[in-house]
Amino acid sequence: MSTNTNANSAANEEKLAASKLEKDKGNEFFKAGDISEALRHYHQALFHLHGLQNNKSFAIFRKEQEEEPKTDPLQEDIMKTTSVIYSNMSACLIKKEKWSRAIECADKALKSDPDNTKALFRRAQAYISDGNTTRARQDLEKLTEKNPDDPLVKREWQRLKQKDKEQDQKQHEPKISEVVEDETKISEIQ
Repeated sequence: MSTNTNANSAANEEKLAASKLEKDKGNEFFKAGDISEALRHYHQALFHLHGLQNNKSFAIFRKEQEEEPKTDPLQEDIMKTTSVIYSNMSACLIKKEKWSRAIECADKALKSDPDNTKALFRRAQAYISDGNTTRARQDLEKLTEKNPDDPLVKREWQRLKQKDKEQDQKQHEPKISEVVEDETKISEIQ
């Protein structure tokens, strides 16, 4: 390994360490209930990782992945950390009831690590809350395959059933304007 490669690797490791430190700060604020401050630290954590996934060594890593499965532990750590940060941001956005943004962050988490079950779970939660029961069902099915006895997943299945029931009721309830219109027509006939 050349001196330049060693320097890049050391710099990348420093950025990763700084990112993890910010992520940990974000976790503390999340636990304390300060969601806005947690989000700020998660954004800062991503800032430290910016560019590490798109640099030449990462492109080479991806190319090597296609040719033969070789792994660069640093790049794996960067991808996992990125995934965790986006997943944590999704949790924050769920708390703030920002469903579409929570889904976007969960998507980014899953792009970095498709095996991130917390991100998949959070995306399912956001889909349910946003009323997208079809996509929520798909995510819950995947989660159930991976861990059929998870009580949190079972709870979300219950939430999904309740949301389906609410949506069915809304479809079958006559609209107030239709009822008023019908009553007007009836009174005109009499």
